[in-house]
Amino acid sequence: MPSAARRTLRLLAGAATAAIAVYLLRGLFRREANPPAPRAADSAAAAATAPRAPQLRIFATIGDSSSHIEGVAEHAGMLYVADWKDGTVYSVDAGTGRVARVGQLPTKPGEALLGVATDSAGNVYVGAPQTGIIYRIDAAKLGKTDFNARKDVKAFASGAAGANGLAFDRNGHLWISGGDANAVYHVGPKGGTATVFAKGYTTVSNDTTMPVRIYVTNGLGIDSSGSVYTANTGTGEITRLEVRPGYALGAITSVVKDPRLLGADGIIVDPNGDIWVTANYSNTLARISPSGAVTIVAHDSTASVLHFPAEFKRVGNTFYLANLNFPVGANSKTTYKGAQIAAIDLP
Repeated sequence: MPSAARRTLRLLAGAATAAIAVYLLRGLFRREANPPAPRAADSAAAAATAPRAPQLRIFATIGDSSSHIEGVAEHAGMLYVADWKDGTVYSVDAGTGRVARVGQLPTKPGEALLGVATDSAGNVYVGAPQTGIIYRIDAAKLGKTDFNARKDVKAFASGAAGANGLAFDRNGHLWISGGDANAVYHVGPKGGTATVFAKGYTTVSNDTTMPVRIYVTNGLGIDSSGSVYTANTGTGEITRLEVRPGYALGAITSVVKDPRLLGADGIIVDPNGDIWVTANYSNTLARISPSGAVTIVAHDSTASVLHFPAEFKRVGNTFYLANLNFPVGANSKTTYKGAQIAAIDLP
């Protein structure tokens, strides 16, 4: 083939290659500029796999606009709270939300009532911080029409100044946090005078603008090994107290101290070792891993459901929180009156 012809063929081949390249690029640009709409099935699948947020709701209203509740206990699907207004003890069905008066404490009108607990038999215990008394109501007397506060309520324990959080260990021993007394107490299954387990181990926050900072030993929880945990409301610190044989005090360890936990109030330690904490100052529910990592599970920034949440209990995938409704922190501009139980449903 003459050289001129070969040059012509090479030019034609090069031109064809360039034309093909231009054609392909034009098609690519057209596809990028006008991508196909996602299929409905794809969108539905993406929505189904997206993580769901916990759902917050008001579950029950207790008493009237003068009522206050701080503690909440649970036994066999029934919640129990005690009203500061007049010492009335209410049950709340965790399934239906039905509220019923089931008892009456021999306390003065308006006297603060903090921790509430139940033992394995369903007896109800309520802590009175001013007197340091832990009251006990027999399960068989709850809800009876002839209930008599003088006969049917017993002073189970005494000497627990500032009595706040209450929790039973697996041996039926009752543990009591001392609130502003900076102490932890315990008493055996038969009751009596509470024994001081630890005292003066945590500090008061320097933030004088925080009115609840004095509650340095607020909520109390117990893990599967028997160690006790307390919450410092003013500093957001969670402390572990080792319980050695014979109920001797072992090591005292700071698990976590985090500004997101300011207002730390109620504590639950689950079987996995995770610590659940309510932060009343910010209307928050947090989870703390055994290593101390903090995860905010729910935060009610508008104070529409959580109003200074204090003690709480878990039934299945739902947490029930006692709204104390103090107008401080994130609740400083709210005007809610009365007592409520809020619910947080986990996905």
